[in-house]
Amino acid sequence: QTNNLGAAQDFAVDSPPISSAKTRFGLNSYFGRVNYGLMDKYLLTVTGRVDGASKFGEANPYAFFPSAALAWRVSEESFLKGNTVISNLKLRASYGLTGNSEVAAYSALPVQRTVTGVINNARVVGVVNNRLGNSDLEWEKTAQSDIGVEVGILDNRISIEADFYYRKTTDMLLTAPLPVTSGYDIIIRNVGSMENKGFEFTLNTENIANNDFTWNTTFNIALNRNKILKLANPAPIFGVGNPNFTNQTGVIMEGQPVGSFWGLVRLGTWGTDEAAEAALYGANTYRGTGKPLLPGDVKYLDVNGDHAINDLDRKIIGNGNPDFYGSFINNIKYKSFDFLLDLQYSYGNDVLNMTKHSGEDRTGLSNSYSSVLDAWTPENQNSDIAATRDSKAGYVSNVDTHWLEDGSFLRGRNLVIGYTLSSEFTERIKLSRARIYVSTQNFFLLTKFSGNDPEVSTYTNPFAQGQTFFDYPKPTIYMFGVSIGL
Repeated sequence: QTNNLGAAQDFAVDSPPISSAKTRFGLNSYFGRVNYGLMDKYLLTVTGRVDGASKFGEANPYAFFPSAALAWRVSEESFLKGNTVISNLKLRASYGLTGNSEVAAYSALPVQRTVTGVINNARVVGVVNNRLGNSDLEWEKTAQSDIGVEVGILDNRISIEADFYYRKTTDMLLTAPLPVTSGYDIIIRNVGSMENKGFEFTLNTENIANNDFTWNTTFNIALNRNKILKLANPAPIFGVGNPNFTNQTGVIMEGQPVGSFWGLVRLGTWGTDEAAEAALYGANTYRGTGKPLLPGDVKYLDVNGDHAINDLDRKIIGNGNPDFYGSFINNIKYKSFDFLLDLQYSYGNDVLNMTKHSGEDRTGLSNSYSSVLDAWTPENQNSDIAATRDSKAGYVSNVDTHWLEDGSFLRGRNLVIGYTLSSEFTERIKLSRARIYVSTQNFFLLTKFSGNDPEVSTYTNPFAQGQTFFDYPKPTIYMFGVSIGL
């Protein structure tokens, strides 16, 4: 009936494609927690939860996820209690297991699809097998360990919090390849593992505190290191992020982080004194014309020395993950005025600026970046941008290091200035409180990135981090507001 209109036998002759679908899944959870404290110094939390999901196979719909956390308030011990410098010292450690069920409904079941054909000049509808089922499909699991410390100094006017963590994900829910002789290309399985490890640090300071003037500062920094430990098979997965862009953009590879970029190394352009060497590169070159390269064409690193630029010459050229990132926030209040300054930063992340594919490599076919004015000419041979060619000669379409840019930035994320009206005035107008304010968000951006915004990714795929193609930048927002209480 209405669950699959595409399976209908009779359609009007001029009917457009019609389809419908119905999806249903269920989640069932049980949860319990025990908290125990001894002398307000030794703290223990133990949690257990059982989750079941209809998306998994009949043999493994449920999984158990325990966790435990232990803390020691050292500042409550006799040798530190009352200390005039260290007002708080707390050591803590935790371990926990969590699950992920974010796959499509019916992932454990074999799936059929509707097909149509023409027999005797009539439209015929049929159903064929589309995917193999996996009755052993189960929860993806992530185990995390954490060791942390909290320190308060000078009656907590300075507070520090630091954490080291290690997170390992196993039984990852991935589409694994199948031999083509099976009649299918993929199956959803629990394969692969990945690790994340890192450090997080936060510093809070109460710089000034009196009746008329207060000033608080928060600084935090975080770093994370990611690595793929195991895939469905040792072969890398290419084209992740946006596989339909032009050619391979990202790669998932054992021993490498998610967010790695895959491409060629651009050495510059061929000079007139290198014409003979350039001519050795003919068929299977980046231009795909089979004709020898010419001075002014892009020069790539020939990794294996076979005088052909192809997939064998590609390598990991960058990584969309930052070395570290964080924020710096200041809150100031002077009498009835308040002020907030929020700065955000990131350092060490690469951005694959794929807009150069069209902005620099399509001269003669489309509007171009002004950087093409520095393209190769006999008088300007020290250039990374190929000579302007007739469109019939072919264009560069390879992801390479020329597209790779430093995505480090410092951003003015938020700025707020407010004024709270006096209680005498608000009482006269029958209000309990009133505050007026002005604010601006994303009010400045310092970066070497040539595009709109190094923090913006064009694609929603989580593996497309740092891949940008004519993205829309974050807007600068100005606001004026009034906050009242009745």
